Amino acid sequence: MNRVSAPHRPSKQSTARFARWTVKTLQDRPALLPLRDTTIAYLVGRRRPATLPDWRLPFERHIFRVTAAVTLVREEDDGDLHLVLSDGHRTMIAESPSSPSCTSHATATRRRQMAQARNHVQFCGKARVTGVVFFDFFHGQTGVARNAIELHPVLAFRCLIS
Repeated sequence: MNRVSAPHRPSKQSTARFARWTVKTLQDRPALLPLRDTTIAYLVGRRRPATLPDWRLPFERHIFRVTAAVTLVREEDDGDLHLVLSDGHRTMIAESPSSPSCTSHATATRRRQMAQARNHVQFCGKARVTGVVFFDFFHGQTGVARNAIELHPVLAFRCLIS
C-alpha cells in the first residue's frame, strides 16, 4: 500500500477528531440505506447541518459510491487512513478506520467490509470508493470539503486506473 511515510500531526483542535466516534466507526450499528452511486459534486453540495449532534443524522444513513482520483493516502495518529478524493475540481475526504481496534462494536459484517476495503486502499488515478456519508467538524483536515462531508468509514475500495 502506498502511503505518506509520516503520520499526520493533528491541529490544536485534535479533540474534534474523536467527536462523534461511534457514528464515524459504525459502532452505533445503524440501519443503513441501500447503496447509491453519486458524485463528489453532489456530496459537497449538500447543506451542512447547523449543529452536529453526538448521534447519527438521517442523511448519514446513506451508503454512497463515488468514482474519483485518490490524490492522498496518509495514516493518521489514530490509525485511520485519510484519503483525499478529487473529481478534478473539488475534493473531499474518505477515511478507512483502523480495524478492528476502533470498530469493535460495529457489526461483524461492517467490520469485515471496513477491513477488506482498508487492505485495498492506494493512490489511484481513478478509484471506486464506497462509504457511509458523515459530517465532520472542521479541524484542519487536508482535502476537506466546504461542508466537511466525508465517506467515513470506507466500506469498499477498487482502484480502476493506477
